[in-house]
Amino acid sequence: MPGPVRHHADGAVVAVRAVPGASRAAVVGLHGDELRIRVCSPPVDGRANDELCVVLADTLGLKAREVRVVAGHTARSKQLLVSLDAEETMRRLERWIGRSEVAER
Repeated sequence: MPGPVRHHADGAVVAVRAVPGASRAAVVGLHGDELRIRVCSPPVDGRANDELCVVLADTLGLKAREVRVVAGHTARSKQLLVSLDAEETMRRLERWIGRSEVAER
């Protein structure tokens, strides 16, 4: 299984499955090869996308401006670019993606 993180020239791209309208925003694990993130905001005017960036940034220990949506702006499956390399991103997401995914990289 390839996992949710891949290399990119500007850092790493994280494949994300957005779950809008949740009671609490949080990373909740994997959905296939995507990181599943619940957000409280509705998918209106980019609010859910903005909240996705904030939640992933907090999870990775980054500032919100260091995470941005690069694909899937109007879909539930999205690609988020983070300013960390892929190995460090995998290490910081280990809690949600499992140790075996990190060891395979």
